[in-house]
Amino acid sequence: MIVKVVKIEPSTAIKIFEKHNVLQEEVHDALKEGSPKFKKVGGGQYVAIGLSSNRHITIYFSYDEKTKEAEVTTAYPSSKKQVKSYKKAK
Repeated sequence: MIVKVVKIEPSTAIKIFEKHNVLQEEVHDALKEGSPKFKKVGGGQYVAIGLSSNRHITIYFSYDEKTKEAEVTTAYPSSKKQVKSYKKAK
């Protein structure tokens, strides 16, 4: 999967920062440059785990195949179990 555009609504950006202490820049880094691993989770939703500058981030998003746009619904720091799974998938 190739993500060319990452869209984050302002309300989502506020939520992921206030609730999970994740910055928009970390989401962009993880999806576009952080060697993300993708998985379809149903209902048009995908999950990706990628590496931002200093930690792994788990991101849920919808994806438009034509425009290669990911619209983020939530993001949070990955758990130890998720990081272990990410490293195995490499």
